[in-house]
Amino acid sequence: MTRPIAVICLVGLLPLGARAATIPAPGAAVTTRDVRTIAGSGKAGIADGPGASASFLMPSAIARGADGTLYVTDEAAQRVRAIHRDGSVETVAGSGEIAADGLSVQGGYREGPALQAQFNRPNGIAVGGDGAVYISDRRNACIRKLEHGVVAPYAGRCGDPGANDGAAGSARLKDPRAIVFDQSGALYVADYGVGIRVISPAGAISTLKFHSTDDTRFWGVGLGGEPKDPTLVASTQAAIVSVHLATHQEDVYDTTSPAEGNRPFGNVNQVVGIDHREFLFTDVRSNNVRYLRLAVRPFATTVFTRTIAGGGLERQIDNAGFVDGSREASRFFVPRGITVYDGVAYVADSGNRRIRAITLPNFRLSEAGFDDTTPYDTAHYEILYIGASWAYWDSLGDESICARLEAELNAAHKFSKPVRCHPVRIDAASFGQIEDYLANYLQGHVDLVVLNANLSEAFSLYPNSAPPSTAAAVVTFRQHVSALQSRLAKAGPKLLLLWNEDADDVTDTENYFEREGNANRAFFPVDLRDNYWHGTRLMIDAVASLPVFEVDTYADFLEAEHAVPPPELFGTDDSHMTPRGSGLMAHLLARYIIGEKAL
Repeated sequence: MTRPIAVICLVGLLPLGARAATIPAPGAAVTTRDVRTIAGSGKAGIADGPGASASFLMPSAIARGADGTLYVTDEAAQRVRAIHRDGSVETVAGSGEIAADGLSVQGGYREGPALQAQFNRPNGIAVGGDGAVYISDRRNACIRKLEHGVVAPYAGRCGDPGANDGAAGSARLKDPRAIVFDQSGALYVADYGVGIRVISPAGAISTLKFHSTDDTRFWGVGLGGEPKDPTLVASTQAAIVSVHLATHQEDVYDTTSPAEGNRPFGNVNQVVGIDHREFLFTDVRSNNVRYLRLAVRPFATTVFTRTIAGGGLERQIDNAGFVDGSREASRFFVPRGITVYDGVAYVADSGNRRIRAITLPNFRLSEAGFDDTTPYDTAHYEILYIGASWAYWDSLGDESICARLEAELNAAHKFSKPVRCHPVRIDAASFGQIEDYLANYLQGHVDLVVLNANLSEAFSLYPNSAPPSTAAAVVTFRQHVSALQSRLAKAGPKLLLLWNEDADDVTDTENYFEREGNANRAFFPVDLRDNYWHGTRLMIDAVASLPVFEVDTYADFLEAEHAVPPPELFGTDDSHMTPRGSGLMAHLLARYIIGEKAL
């Protein structure tokens, strides 16, 4: 990892006085978010009634109506169930007796009154703008519509599977699974073995053409960012495909390989959008629920995943279980359907035969430029925190550097107005990219810029590289710093350079796996110490005539490493910050900004 520089622009501070009376400890615990069961006893059955005593056979998909009712396809029961706002469960469509094994109902096909209708593996479910409930009836190869107590065909020809596009009545579906409406009334269908099908409000069926993959084994589909910036994300057995519908920009991510920083995708089942870049998905292999953040070019160039609830990483069946409580301690068993409303994710936990609710963390989307959805305002002290992937590795709201920095600065009472921090991720940021961002993407008022930038454009500080001693490197570095200073000076703030040593290259435990597994990155303390001081002195000398202030966090991170036990500041097999690391970095920045370290 290249060591960062942080550039800080400061305006609007009250006069510095005594140290703040209370500043949260670095890495302090954050508020846990609950996972709770809202319906299902866990016993196999089709009993209606109060949520805690109601029973399911195999809940597979879930959707929310405008009135707050949750609709669930109980796939093995061949039924559609409703969970009302009072928590009670009611069967609203489907019929048939439970088989002798007590685990399934024989499938069939019948239209008409809802409680006499028959389904054959109802899978996906969605609520249309008309308030009707739409069900993908897998083995009948069609979409059914439930409205006013009646089940009727909607798209495809039930009992006659096919893959042909065309007008209503002639087009066919093959194996429809997850479904989702857009705001125009078009219905997107994950038609396994064919692709993503689009059913127009008039009933015509077409198939999306992807340029990035020829995989047709789709079983999940979700939409986010509507209506302004719609993005479609679809999942297959081996990949996630994202399509920005306005520009047709496609990306495909191989889910059989790890995501960024060796964090896994798992086995992506169903997907739901939060906005145009953020999605949630259920992982049926590792039995958990995960967060997905898409790349946005030219800055955030990699996809990001993280476990939201259930056991972490790829523990597969070892994660399986049933535990309510905190997100970290909760356990699921084959979670499938998922929908999101007002900061809560509702999950059809198939293996546990329950419907679960997850209170989500306060996500902070890394912003690449600002628009009217994230405006600056003069009512806050506005901080822009720019960094590469390592700075945002676990940046889920309350755990992020930005959130911790806000908390500490507000607790210090040194500002005349509340502090608000905006994270901006620029991967492997060079000075040229940062200058481009400030020139072309940064809009409006800003009070403070905290910037972690790569030095690779000027010189390398890695101990296995040649010492950065050339005059050309120093000249280049000075030119970039002067350009940044000039750019920011137009907005008024004074430019400060903060040298910020990245201690994961120093301590024994943090980079253990990198040292043992990669001989080219063998960061041993003696080699690093000599080159670190050499590079630091060169950097300071290079900007001697500029307003530079050095804050060296080497000692702070080293002190943390000597604690017993040492805090897990960085990932065990990568060099991205954990929540504790984010807390420590925010604490060090806050001390500097409010004057606990002299400028």
